[in-house]
Amino acid sequence: MIAPAAGDTSDDPRIRRLLDERTAALARRGVDIAHRATTRPFLVCAAGDDRYGLPLDSVVQVVPARTYTPVPGAPPELLGLIALSGRVVSVLSLAGALSRPLPSRADSARADSSRAESSTATGHILVLRGGIAPVALAVDRVLAVADVDGALTTEPVLTGGFGADAVSGYAPAPGPEAAHQGGEAGFVVIDLPRLLRRYLPQG
Repeated sequence: MIAPAAGDTSDDPRIRRLLDERTAALARRGVDIAHRATTRPFLVCAAGDDRYGLPLDSVVQVVPARTYTPVPGAPPELLGLIALSGRVVSVLSLAGALSRPLPSRADSARADSSRAESSTATGHILVLRGGIAPVALAVDRVLAVADVDGALTTEPVLTGGFGADAVSGYAPAPGPEAAHQGGEAGFVVIDLPRLLRRYLPQG
């Protein structure tokens, strides 16, 4: 039998406990790193009665709603154009692009008139990153940023409509918010390339 070398403390219970604790801490760190690698941040916003999540790295800027310059002959979901940082940006209604209900033209005109009288506009405009042409999405309001584990995202339930294929899943809301809203605070995950391909020039 080989005797332990002088100074060998491997049989010291205190040292063994410290080594075990260090091994456990490293294991937890590895789990945390793996968990962060599988999560993705989403910008959660409200549009109509629904909540939607857009990949956070796809949104370059959030600005308050403002008056749009109409585009003759445009589909109803294309609200119009705005000037932003020296660029002309096309603004799409997120709800409209997903074939969700939109206010009628008459209702929109009355709303625009009311906003002009009060000099206030409601909602937010999400300016998207990249693309051949500058595009932004109009929503009722921005709610939060949520980190979502991809493993928790469920498959979408498609209900038809032009924008249905832009829904890539459903994510449950994390933590206290879900508890506060009875577990119903999740959001629909949007696939932006699919959503925008009908509106952007191909090239």
